[in-house]
Amino acid sequence: MRRILGIGGIFLAIPFLISVFLATGKHEGRTSTLTAAVEIVDSPPGLLSDIPNGANTALVKYVDALTTGLHTGANTEINNASDAGCECRVIGESFRAIYLKANLVGGSYSLKQSTVIHKNPREIELKVVIHMSDTTHIVRKTGSKQLWKGADITSYFTLVNKNKAWTIHQTSVLP
Repeated sequence: MRRILGIGGIFLAIPFLISVFLATGKHEGRTSTLTAAVEIVDSPPGLLSDIPNGANTALVKYVDALTTGLHTGANTEINNASDAGCECRVIGESFRAIYLKANLVGGSYSLKQSTVIHKNPREIELKVVIHMSDTTHIVRKTGSKQLWKGADITSYFTLVNKNKAWTIHQTSVLP
């Protein structure tokens, strides 16, 4: 699935891949080699890239919102952490749909690593690795349980600075 999304080039939504992970329990992904016009600076594992504090805060807030959505089925925090047109909001709707009939127990999302692809004062593009831990899907009506194995999810984020506040503008699973 490819889609051209203006600023930043070709982007897809990380939520689509995460939704597939949650819906199927399968963790198949696509790896690709990134070619950048600027030098790519990797952060050490577990640390954030060399970006402004506000951008780091926005990224961490979004990842934390994923965990909240996973535990509650609510999408409010995901929506608050992202722009209205961001495909990243699809995951919140997926959580809401799951919670109509089931619960997700355990599990969490954590920011494992980020790599700066491009940055300027108004926009930052990052390659991000998010870890999703094992989660148990329990259907309320039947009590049936299914373990969804955790995985590292590589995605691409575009953050924008609007009125001195950074937000998640777009996400994708392909560069």
